Amino acid sequence: MSKPSISLVVLALITVGAVIAYGAWRNAFYVTIEHTDVHPSPDPLDDLTLVDDRLEDLRPDFDPQRVDRRDYEGWQINHSAAVIQLDCPDIRPDRDTAMLRLYATYADAIRESESSGLMVLPSANMLDGFAKQFDDGLYAALDLACFRGDAGFSPSAVDFVEALFSALPPDSQARGFLAAALQLADRPVQLDAHQQAATENWLEEFQADPSRSKPISFYTWNDDLRRVWKFFRFLQHGFEHANVAIPREIADVLASDETLRRDYLELIDFYSKLTNPADGLNLDQLIGADAELADLARQHNVLLPVVSVLPASTSRESELFNRLFSTGTAAQTNLMVELIRQIRSGDVDLTPRQDSGWYDHQIHALETMLLPTRGKESQKLLLTAKYKRRLIQAFQAMITKRRETHARQLGRIEATAAVPPRKIRPRLRVEPCATFYLRTARSYAFLESFLQVNGDADLGQLHGWREDGQRESDLQTELPSMKQVFYGFYLLACEDIGLAPELSDEEAVDVDAAYSAAEAWLADLAHRDLAVDTRVSVPVLYDPVVNTTRLWATLGVRMVKLDAKYVRPPQMRENPQSPWQVVEADRLGDVSYVIAVDEFAEFSLPGRQTLTRKQLRELADGHPSKQAILDALSTTATNGK
Repeated sequence: MSKPSISLVVLALITVGAVIAYGAWRNAFYVTIEHTDVHPSPDPLDDLTLVDDRLEDLRPDFDPQRVDRRDYEGWQINHSAAVIQLDCPDIRPDRDTAMLRLYATYADAIRESESSGLMVLPSANMLDGFAKQFDDGLYAALDLACFRGDAGFSPSAVDFVEALFSALPPDSQARGFLAAALQLADRPVQLDAHQQAATENWLEEFQADPSRSKPISFYTWNDDLRRVWKFFRFLQHGFEHANVAIPREIADVLASDETLRRDYLELIDFYSKLTNPADGLNLDQLIGADAELADLARQHNVLLPVVSVLPASTSRESELFNRLFSTGTAAQTNLMVELIRQIRSGDVDLTPRQDSGWYDHQIHALETMLLPTRGKESQKLLLTAKYKRRLIQAFQAMITKRRETHARQLGRIEATAAVPPRKIRPRLRVEPCATFYLRTARSYAFLESFLQVNGDADLGQLHGWREDGQRESDLQTELPSMKQVFYGFYLLACEDIGLAPELSDEEAVDVDAAYSAAEAWLADLAHRDLAVDTRVSVPVLYDPVVNTTRLWATLGVRMVKLDAKYVRPPQMRENPQSPWQVVEADRLGDVSYVIAVDEFAEFSLPGRQTLTRKQLRELADGHPSKQAILDALSTTATNGK
């Protein structure tokens, strides 16, 4: 070996030795710390100001009569002066991988969590998801009943339109328009060549706009519901002032036929209560009025200066977005965050109006998700900023699901031992969103009262629907049952936190029956309605400036941690003859639950495209996370699929 080669080998050995020596020296004096970032990813909600509640602001009074009906290891407990803190701790990606997974159903998420030894607490989302299945089936049944004229709630919408068509003069422009609606209802009529061409033009225009013509929500369940979607959506066409001749010709028919006019007003009133009042003018408001549509809209206090045969319904979010984006683009605005901000600021008030329909009552139930202090339970719960964020996330998913139920009717927007227990912990049976449960029960009470006003109506003839057929119970049985179980959830939530229920005499609630109904429901979470795929999307706004449709969607169910602990102690006693004693701080414990929540997303699709449930779910099935789903949607949009 040459001397240069020997030198290189020696140098290499010296270098290796130096590296080994340095490593030994470094390990002797330094410790390597692995850090896992537990902060949540940036979220559109980050710019909302959320702070922890202050305990000194909460001082509920002690009521010796408010005793939890459940014994606590042989002792009685009284939460009336107690305060429970709720928090949602951060998820650590390195330890809580199961919390990042999305499930198609609540049942799947619950089963996986229970098999892992986690304590599952029914969330407001989950109870709302249970209600969603009933709501979808109920709306499907009522929409079909109105379409066909079943059960006496209203005249058959198809028969009514056919009668209108027959009453029109032979040369009326409106014949082609109404004939198109009847063709969509599978009720074709005879036309001359000119009118047939007009009908085909109307149908071609309708079919070219998938945001109007493409059935979504539960309307994809069967052919009858698809016809219902297309028929009513077509008749929601908004005629502007320049094209008002057709609706005026139809209005003239109504003005000359009192029976048809009465039937028409019944249809308008039915949907104004089933969903909400109209977002534009109806035909009756044209009768005897020669004013501009804009003036008539102001006179009748409707959102849009257009007239429809059967107008769509308005909503608080529609009113807000129309105000914000009627003259500009929404491209840089997160619609959900803007809606939340406006509700939290008080600029949008969710309180039902005198003429509000069921949808307004349903959305009012969500108010305390954004404004917790408006719920009576706020004096009993100390909420951390992280838990307040969780409530806002619940609101996002719940309003999406409620809007999706009403998707067809809601208008489009253009732009025993003596030894006490060692540890006293909160015992929650449901997420303590008491006011949400109460207002949901009252929304069912509103709907039940509305449907019973018509003496000819018979809920016993109708069954709600599922995707695979009719629900087992008739609506005469199931609607009061839903009302009762949500009153029960309210009573349980009140008792869990020591809040006195507030029920009016007019509500006539059988407290014991409601309590029992809720307990029975919670005793077995293997409900069929919880095993239904939760993933839905609904279009919210079309922005013509960038030619995109904004959608809200729930992409799946995931589990979230919920920690509860007393921050002001309850009181306990051994028996009714014993005095109440404040539980000492060192005997208070906390409890950790997991709750099933919906993953919300807002995204855009090109043009007026929408997604059916099937399309969204097939796409989501191949992608395990929210970001992966959104990336796939973006790719789909880019490729124009």
